[in-house]
Amino acid sequence: MSAQSHLRLSGKRAVITGAAGGIGGVIAAAFAREDARVVGMDLAAPLAAARWNGAAITPCPVDLADRASIASAFASAVATLGGLDILVTAGALKGGSGNAADVTDEDWDRYIAVNLTGTFLSCRAAAKAMIAGGKGGRIITIGSVNSFQSEPGAAPYVASKGGIAMLTRALAVDLAGHGILVNMIAPGPIAVPNNPDQYREPKLARAIGEIVALRRAGEPAEIAGAAVYLASDESSYVTGSTITVDGGVSAMIFGAMRDG
Repeated sequence: MSAQSHLRLSGKRAVITGAAGGIGGVIAAAFAREDARVVGMDLAAPLAAARWNGAAITPCPVDLADRASIASAFASAVATLGGLDILVTAGALKGGSGNAADVTDEDWDRYIAVNLTGTFLSCRAAAKAMIAGGKGGRIITIGSVNSFQSEPGAAPYVASKGGIAMLTRALAVDLAGHGILVNMIAPGPIAVPNNPDQYREPKLARAIGEIVALRRAGEPAEIAGAAVYLASDESSYVTGSTITVDGGVSAMIFGAMRDG
């Protein structure tokens, strides 16, 4: 048996949104290493600076806040790939927006437009392409531990990620008859390339040690591993589920009070 036959995504056609980001970029490269043909979507400027460590990724600009841009990007990607088997929705706005009482209409609209509506529109475009292809497919949304738990000063982000959790379940139910499996990955604190110093800052490093059972931030490759599994034939009976990759954050309460 050749080494090529061991590649789990051989011959699959994939789109990754947010492919210039830390998590999306590593997922795109991991898929390419597993022999998938990958179109990586992101805003034009981040795409121009994207580094995929030599992986063969076809870049495609998209603005997830713009419906026409999403429609155009997916039409282009499907034409380039000759169909679609896998979608990963890693594109998102991150960060806090202040106390909920002070959140502006503009901030609320921006987070919901990109994170929730952009995810839905991407999933809908992918589902239509997969249904047209008649061979089923995989849709993997990227949520967050904030899909289930809040933190101070992040109401629009938390609401958008909570919406993605329920959207994932709704899509799984509606698309099951077409052989399309839909699942979510919920990352915890991940040290992506654009924030490594953040996790070395003493106050945050101490907090990570207190709230994460494994006492460290995760790596993007640990999210990519879950994505490869969900995109592969190994997950053929998994749909409407969430894989939480958070080092045990959501398993603990009162982490700071633990011994040892």
